[in-house]
Amino acid sequence: MKGNSERTTVETTLDAIRARIPAYAELADRFGSLFSEQERLHQVLADKMADLPAIDHGRIAAGVPILVDQDFSPWTDAMKQSVSVLLPLCAEVLQLDEDTQDKLRSYLDDPEHLSELAQARIEGNWKHFENTSVQLGIDQSTTLLYISETVFAPVLSAMVRSLGESLPSLAWEHGYCPVCGSTPSISQLSPKEVTDLDQLVGGGGKKFLHCSLCGHDWRYKRNACVACGNDENESREVFFVDERKAERVEACHKCGKYMLNIDMREYDPKPNLDAVQIGLIHLDIFAQNKELTPISSTLWNNLE
Repeated sequence: MKGNSERTTVETTLDAIRARIPAYAELADRFGSLFSEQERLHQVLADKMADLPAIDHGRIAAGVPILVDQDFSPWTDAMKQSVSVLLPLCAEVLQLDEDTQDKLRSYLDDPEHLSELAQARIEGNWKHFENTSVQLGIDQSTTLLYISETVFAPVLSAMVRSLGESLPSLAWEHGYCPVCGSTPSISQLSPKEVTDLDQLVGGGGKKFLHCSLCGHDWRYKRNACVACGNDENESREVFFVDERKAERVEACHKCGKYMLNIDMREYDPKPNLDAVQIGLIHLDIFAQNKELTPISSTLWNNLE
C-alpha cells in the first residue's frame, strides 16, 4: 500500500507541475516514467533487501558515511533488476542510439562491473567513469555517470528504508549524506506539527537535506550554507518568486553555491522531493544567471 501511495505522490507532483507551469509539461512527461519506476523499484527492493550495511558509530562520529569502503557485490542482483527496468527509460530520456544502448546493456550485465561502478560513485572516483566510457567508446562520461546514478538510486533508497529508525538517531552534522556521502539536491523546512496534548498546530520549520543519490533526509543547521558551512547573514541570501514564496533558492556568496529549498509549512499537497525539482528550473536559471553553481548537478540544472 505504501508503494502505491508513494508512486501516486510522484504522479501528483508531476501533474501539479504540468498544471501550474505548462512550459514544463514536456520535461515532466520526459522524466515522469523514470521517477515513477525508480520509486516503484525502491519499494519492491526494500521488501527483500538483505545483507544490510553495518553502521559503525565510530566511523560516523569521524564523518565517514556508512557505504564508504563497502563491498557492493551482495547487492548486484538488485542492481541488475534496476538496470533491466531503468536502462531503457534512461536511453529514451537521453536519446541514446542503438549502438550505445547495446554497449551499456552488455557492460551493465556483469555483476563485477556494477559493483565497481557503485564503489566508484560512492568514492567520487570520476576517473573510473571517464576511463570506462573511453573503453566502451561512449563519447560523454557523464552519460555513464547519469545512468549509473539512476540505476543505483532505487537500490540505495531501499537500503535507507530497510535501515529504518537507526538513521534518524545518528549524530550527523555534515552537508553530505551519512549513508552514501552524496551532496543534497534540495532541502526542505519541515511541515507544521500537531501536538497530541491539545491538537494545536505549530512548530515545524526544521531544515532537512535530501540526498541526490539515495534519497535519505537528514537534519541540518537552518542558517548555514550546506556546501561550506558559512553562517554569516551578510554573505547568504534567499531568492523566491513573489507568488511562490514556499519555493526558494538558498545562495551563499562566500563559496558561490546554491541549493533549492521548499517550505513544507506552506506547501500542499506534499511533493515528491525528486520530481518536484523539474518544476523549479526557473530558480536554477535565476541562480546561475547570478554566477552561482548548484551543490548537486542534475540533468535539468546543468544548463550548458
